[in-house]
Amino acid sequence: MILQRLKEALFFWRRHLAALFLISAPFTLVGEVLQLVIGPVLVTGDDGTLIGFNALSMTTLMLLRPLAEGALIVQMAHIQQGRARGLLACTLPALARYPFLLATYFMLALAVSLGWFLLIFPALWLYARLCFAPFQLMLRGDGPINALQNGFLRSSASQWPLLAALLLSFLLVLVLSLVANSLVMSLLGENAGSLILTGVISGLLATLVNVVAFRFWVLAEPEAGRG
Repeated sequence: MILQRLKEALFFWRRHLAALFLISAPFTLVGEVLQLVIGPVLVTGDDGTLIGFNALSMTTLMLLRPLAEGALIVQMAHIQQGRARGLLACTLPALARYPFLLATYFMLALAVSLGWFLLIFPALWLYARLCFAPFQLMLRGDGPINALQNGFLRSSASQWPLLAALLLSFLLVLVLSLVANSLVMSLLGENAGSLILTGVISGLLATLVNVVAFRFWVLAEPEAGRG
């Protein structure tokens, strides 16, 4: 079942790569340019060792993410219905729900962070159980708290296959991102342009994880509610 769901998600992702790129690329590009202007999230010393974090850059990206994720959810829903939309048509609904998206992602991040204090596995399990919340908020009109509650209930039946599929897709994205980064850097060298390009590629690859969660969310919905 896990491999079958992952195969279905990969098919959906490959078939609609251009439509997903239309949403992921602009937001990733904005994030990469912002990091060039205000500095990268990770601050390293001259010897390459990590010495701290750029709070302003991190906060800016955290504020941008809910809008990007919301627009991507809208696009996936339109694709599911057979008609992909443009960037503006997907971003406007996310912008209208932005305060609720921000609250939902904050509570989701808080829950997962608390899970890390226990062990790695509880954090991963909590993420899998709560990852349906943004879909509930954007596509079913739930408020932040109801979205988390309904998302948690809706993921109950498929929690273990969902967790495994999310982990496998994340590992696949990580490997592909490392390969793409290595290829770009070997061809273009390390410069602002190559960093932006690798960021855009990694952003597109990362949408696979969103697609996996979306496919599980769709399949968890009662038959009468699909469409």
